[in-house]
Amino acid sequence: MDDYHCHSAQDKEKMIASMKPMWRAKVKDLFGTGNVQGIEISGLIRRLANIYDAIYNMDINGSEITGPRLSILIRLFIDEKIGRTEGLNPTFLSKLQNVSKNTISSLVRGLEDQGLVQRQNDTEDRRIYRLQLTDAGRNLIIEKTPRLVDYMNSMTDDLSSEEKSELIRLLEKLIASVIVHSELKKEKMRNS
Repeated sequence: MDDYHCHSAQDKEKMIASMKPMWRAKVKDLFGTGNVQGIEISGLIRRLANIYDAIYNMDINGSEITGPRLSILIRLFIDEKIGRTEGLNPTFLSKLQNVSKNTISSLVRGLEDQGLVQRQNDTEDRRIYRLQLTDAGRNLIIEKTPRLVDYMNSMTDDLSSEEKSELIRLLEKLIASVIVHSELKKEKMRNS
C-alpha cells in the first residue's frame, strides 16, 4: 500500500474511505462481529479532537499563545466576569483542562513568562496560590477571543443550525453514556 502521507488531504480521505470495508471485514474475521460502530465512533471523535487540537494550537491570531494556554486565560476571564475575582488554583485548573499537574505547571509558567497571569497567595491557605489575569492577559482575551470564536464557528458552516443542535445533543448523550459505563467498569473492578 502507498504511504498516504505523500498524498493530498482529499486523496487521504478517499484512501481511508476505501479501507473501511476491508477493515470491517478483518474485524469480523478476527473478533466474530461485524458491528464496529462503537469503535468507529470512538475513532472519529479522537480524530476530530486531534484536528481541533492542531487547529487550536496553531498561531491563528498571531498571539504566540497555544490553545491550552488560551483556555486557561479564557477560564480566568470568565470567572472574573461572573464575580469570582480571587483566581483559580492550578490543581483545579488541571482538573478542568483534564491534564496533569505537571502540564498545568508548565502552562502556567509559560503564561507567567508572557506576563499574562500572576500568582497570588491564597488568603485562607498560604500553602497554595491562585492565578489571576494581568491587564495584558485580560486585554489579549478581549482582543483575540472574538476572532477565535468566529473561526471555530466557521468550521461547522457546512452543518445547518438544526444539525449542529442535534450533534451537540447526541455528543452530550454519548458523553453521559461513556461516563456511566466507565464508572460501572471502575466499580466492577473495585469489587473484583
